[in-house]
Amino acid sequence: MRRTILIADDSPTIRRLVTQTFADANFRIIEVNNGDAAIKTFEEVRPSVVLTDIYIPGKNGYQVCSYVRNHPHLGQTPVVLLVGAFDAFDERAAKESGATASITKPFEPTALIDLVTSILAAETQTEEPPLEPQQESQPQQELSVVDEPASQVRQTETARKAAAQPAGTDPEDLLGLSAIFKTEAHPSSLGTITEQDIDRIADRVIQRISTKVIESIAWDVVPDITERVVREELKRKQ
Repeated sequence: MRRTILIADDSPTIRRLVTQTFADANFRIIEVNNGDAAIKTFEEVRPSVVLTDIYIPGKNGYQVCSYVRNHPHLGQTPVVLLVGAFDAFDERAAKESGATASITKPFEPTALIDLVTSILAAETQTEEPPLEPQQESQPQQELSVVDEPASQVRQTETARKAAAQPAGTDPEDLLGLSAIFKTEAHPSSLGTITEQDIDRIADRVIQRISTKVIESIAWDVVPDITERVVREELKRKQ
């Protein structure tokens, strides 16, 4: 049975990472970027689990959770609060809203998969088949080069990073910013880059991030940095 996850977060990066995390599992992912849309969409799709950032526009994560808990028919739906690494997490509000669990961003894909799987397993009181994380073979590949000479290890790492890049891109330009600035960052008729231009190009950059690049850099830093770097760079070029 295919289950549905509703992810409510105003960061396109987080929403895309959640989608990719469950890409190989039997889940349908529905994305929204604010709390009001989360409540409306909850009624429409009746998800198996809700993932919501605690500080989203409109209704915040605690309020979304409270709405779910007070729903006359779907009040038992699990709700996981997504907490930014530097956000002030209100444990009392989380408890009063009836949150099922919380997880801090940035999170490891396997940690999120394990959390969702365990919650759904407990809800149904049946054994859930284990969900396989993306790129499960990567740890074996990393272990296989431990005993190689240092020079060969460096060559292997260089080749791995090169493979993560789209054809024709600079290996040092992991996000492909140069190509996008050349082909898409055209000034508006007023000679400046508008907020709409920034949103469009930021989303274009996020789309270019391959799974290998995400595994290589995204979980080593706060995922939102990718989005912020693009926006700041575009604003600087105005």
